[in-house]
Amino acid sequence: MPKNSFVLQAEIERTTGFGIEQLRKWRQRFGFPPAQYGVNGRAVYSRESVDRLLVIKRLLEAGGRPGQVVANTADENLKMAADLNLFKPDVGRSDSTNALISLLAHADSEGFKVLLRKQRAKRTMLDFVQNTVAPLMVGIGDAWLSGEIDVYHEHLCSSMIERYLIAETLKSKPKLAFPVFLFALPPGERHQLGLLMVEAVMAEAGAYIVNVGSDIPLNSLRLAATECKADVVALTFSFSYPLRDVVPTLVHLRRLLPPRTLLWAGGAGLLRVKRVPKGVQFMTDFDEAITALGALVRLGQLQPQ
Repeated sequence: MPKNSFVLQAEIERTTGFGIEQLRKWRQRFGFPPAQYGVNGRAVYSRESVDRLLVIKRLLEAGGRPGQVVANTADENLKMAADLNLFKPDVGRSDSTNALISLLAHADSEGFKVLLRKQRAKRTMLDFVQNTVAPLMVGIGDAWLSGEIDVYHEHLCSSMIERYLIAETLKSKPKLAFPVFLFALPPGERHQLGLLMVEAVMAEAGAYIVNVGSDIPLNSLRLAATECKADVVALTFSFSYPLRDVVPTLVHLRRLLPPRTLLWAGGAGLLRVKRVPKGVQFMTDFDEAITALGALVRLGQLQPQ
């Protein structure tokens, strides 16, 4: 990664998952990350800051607190990550994960897509996302931290998988009288891979899927749910989503939605939530979502076709 280049605010948010307001508060409290300003007055951040923020992200995911890691130097955080075994190149990675990472590292996008399709062949979408996609994304993060790949490889991987999942979802045919799912990302959330993984699994199982995208205002979600006659509104929250906003977002949306419309939530951002809001169902894994779908079908006395 070039050390003399800079990234704009929008790119740093996309790359690290940390919002600009969060970075501003950290800068006021801890003096990091420093921002510089171009001739047009727009804030830019150094590539060194991006690298450091990505390590901070991994430490926070491992249970660290901002006060413990943001004020540290880059070397201190790298040592902490090493002590926590957050990056060891080949530990626990399957042969298929290592093969896919190797193809990315050698800029072989076509080879990556071929192997991805081969991994998917003759497997259910549930099996594919649980045993290929999810381990791959963990392995990609570890590979970046250990210096095997650049951060752009991680984003290239996510982009190709997202496009693949969308294409597979579009191939699925809803089963007669199965529930209608409205999938979306809440205001401020732009990390869609987890949502697309759940969507692909539910589509293959027979659900009718409507995806309205990312960063959707809650009033717009209410309107979409009403007009699409959604049986379930499903949101995902990434780990980077501000913890303080998760429950208020769900509580507000629950009040906006018709009583008959179920509200499901999932994603790593829920792991730190201690109280499940009334009228909201948390989905901790893909199997739980499939089980809940089956319960909806039985409850409605629907017959799978």
